[in-house]
Amino acid sequence: MSIRGSGLQRTFHGRGLKLMQDGVPLNLADGSFDFQAIEPLSARYVEVWRGANALQYGAATLGGAINFVSPNGYNGEPLRARGEAGSFGYRRALLSQAGVHEHFDEYLSASGFAQDGFRDHARQETLRGFANLGWQLAPDVETRFYLGHVHSRSELPGSLTRAQLDEHPEQANPGNVALDQRRDIDWTRLSNKTVRRDGATQLEAFVYFADKRLHHPIFQVIDQDSRDVGSSPQARSSRSSSLSSGSPSEG
Repeated sequence: MSIRGSGLQRTFHGRGLKLMQDGVPLNLADGSFDFQAIEPLSARYVEVWRGANALQYGAATLGGAINFVSPNGYNGEPLRARGEAGSFGYRRALLSQAGVHEHFDEYLSASGFAQDGFRDHARQETLRGFANLGWQLAPDVETRFYLGHVHSRSELPGSLTRAQLDEHPEQANPGNVALDQRRDIDWTRLSNKTVRRDGATQLEAFVYFADKRLHHPIFQVIDQDSRDVGSSPQARSSRSSSLSSGSPSEG
């Protein structure tokens, strides 16, 4: 993923962009992010800010920001089922549910994706589960909890020379096969966002905790466990003013 060239040379995970879910950052403390952390099929819509338009989300947002806005119990479909299938072993499925119960609402989704790939040693499979629970504390105050879990497994076929490509384009790089190069991620995230509205002013506060476990054998084996915690208060105000003038004088 690249916006205006930022992150163009990144291969296995992204940098230079800010990835968010409902305004809460998905980036780790070092600024990197993994798109495996998001299920686009469970997003209500996606907001994209390019370049300087994203500076409202931090000066370190070099290329831009992407916000995946989740459905909730009020605007999500009560029950949704979707399935896809294609060539090279491609299959994908999603099941979601949404509902409202007095002062509470919920949205739940579970999805699975897998493909064998066009090339050898290119199999991928991912299981994702997402949930958000909203509680209307008062007419102008809402708090919402988000829970996400991702189980992702990806084989890496590697690069080929032009001669190898012409000879057998489906083959994997022999070194990648010998070392069983891959990128496997288990990721769990819990966050809370509380919003208070007062006329044209909106106060927001969020906290989040993420646990990521990475197994990444390439030319060496990278086993990395990381835990990230963050919080941020925000204030937004949208006010309009009008100027009036009298009728032009005559004479």
